[in-house]
Amino acid sequence: MTNMTYAQALAIAITAIGDTNTEAVERLNALTAQLAKRSSKGGMTKTQKVNETLKGIILEILAEAEEFMSMADIMADERLTDLSPQKMGALLGQLIKADKAQRHVYKKRTLYAVKGVEFVAPDAEPADGETE
Repeated sequence: MTNMTYAQALAIAITAIGDTNTEAVERLNALTAQLAKRSSKGGMTKTQKVNETLKGIILEILAEAEEFMSMADIMADERLTDLSPQKMGALLGQLIKADKAQRHVYKKRTLYAVKGVEFVAPDAEPADGETE
């Protein structure tokens, strides 16, 4: 069963009441008009606009790299200042959901790239502090 919107519920109520109670129909029509007015405001909030800008910057960084990068490497770019790991993770998740970026887990390390980049395993060199 799909969720019913308030506008749909009001339309059903108006047809169900019909001519039996004109005052109730008038008030329900007024509520329908209020809902239409409220939904037409739409648009993006200030935070959503900032996030769209940040997602564009993240895509630029990934496109320039043309390889998979860790979140820390992406955050190290000077274009992304004062961005928390939580917000970065959320923005990367939105890009992946929008099919603009991709994610790959390699040896417990999550790597990100712009859509279309083929994954190539990093060199077999051990990372700092690791032994073979």
